Amino acid sequence: MDSPTPLLVAPALLWTAVAAISLITSIALSVRAKRRNTSSDAWNPIDTDFRAVATGAIAGYAVAAVIAGQFSPGSAAFSILWPAMAGSALTYTAGRRTRSWPHWAGAAFAAAGAGLYGSLSA
Repeated sequence: MDSPTPLLVAPALLWTAVAAISLITSIALSVRAKRRNTSSDAWNPIDTDFRAVATGAIAGYAVAAVIAGQFSPGSAAFSILWPAMAGSALTYTAGRRTRSWPHWAGAAFAAAGAGLYGSLSA
């Protein structure tokens, strides 16, 4: 078993930290919106941008895993679901602060995370 290169581990750790922060922030903002009785502002993980985010995650994982020769259906589920959820959370969190947040940014974030996980899978 080969150990992953630090050139891939460091960005994967950084990506995971940003994803976790955005997920926790989106949950906190959603709870706050529900307490203020503005349920329309609450975060829904499967919002209108989720298809684009999930497609980005699938493409990112597939490309990285095939190139690395490590495609496995078992690791594909986590390697796609977590980046798609994180991309959706990032889109929600950043979109609340700036209305000029591009819709493709969540999909690009999910694709980058899924690509990192796809190249690290064993």
